[in-house]
Amino acid sequence: MKKVVAILSLVLFAGAMQTTFAVTSSSVAIELQDELVKITTDELPDAVKQTLASADYQGWAVEEAYHNKTKDHYELKVKKEAETKTLKFSKDGKEIK
Repeated sequence: MKKVVAILSLVLFAGAMQTTFAVTSSSVAIELQDELVKITTDELPDAVKQTLASADYQGWAVEEAYHNKTKDHYELKVKKEAETKTLKFSKDGKEIK
């Protein structure tokens, strides 16, 4: 009987830990989404605008721009013909890989 109670207690404890972990994970995901702020291309730093005007990014059009305030960098969704991708830049205009 003691073994049954011990096993049951262990199973309930494990279930409670999974529930706690799931709630914590959801909170973290929400916080990560909140750190991106949508901005216009006019609000990009001059250094980022200059980098986008260079030959390396010729033909790419910025569709959406975001400022990641926590990491202080910029995320841009760009498109060139049928191809789309997301680029990240520091405020100095250097691409973050």
